[in-house]
Amino acid sequence: MKIEEGFTIDAPADEVWALLSDPQRVAQLLPGAEITERIDDTTYKGGIVVKVGPLVATYGGTVSFELDEDDRSAVVRARGQGKAGLGTADMTMNSRVVALDGGGTEVTMDSDVIVTGILAQLGRGMTQVVSKKMLQEFVARLTTALASEAKEAEA
Repeated sequence: MKIEEGFTIDAPADEVWALLSDPQRVAQLLPGAEITERIDDTTYKGGIVVKVGPLVATYGGTVSFELDEDDRSAVVRARGQGKAGLGTADMTMNSRVVALDGGGTEVTMDSDVIVTGILAQLGRGMTQVVSKKMLQEFVARLTTALASEAKEAEA
């Protein structure tokens, strides 16, 4: 399933990229996500808990980050195994951070997600609703984190 998302944020592109290119910080801002171990410079072990209606799905697996500093773009690949027989989830996401004329930053994301098991049975519509909700919460947390860093820099 293809999921295309994006958002704009009132912060300099360099600051947005610095935060989004740090896997530990991204995991802290993504609802239900955690990094538990660093495997190498680009690969981490971790997990995510996803709430879909009354169902709570917990996945454990790996995530890798390929960063292009010059282009401010990233390819993120995640693969997880659901606990309690919930199936699997694989995702490849291409993202890009672009400075906007007049200030602010645009972040675009193009994801290809493959889910098996019970979440796949809930259908594409439910998966997209959950994806949008998680993105909204992530953007809110990102905005707060960037504002907090700006205040610290001023002080």
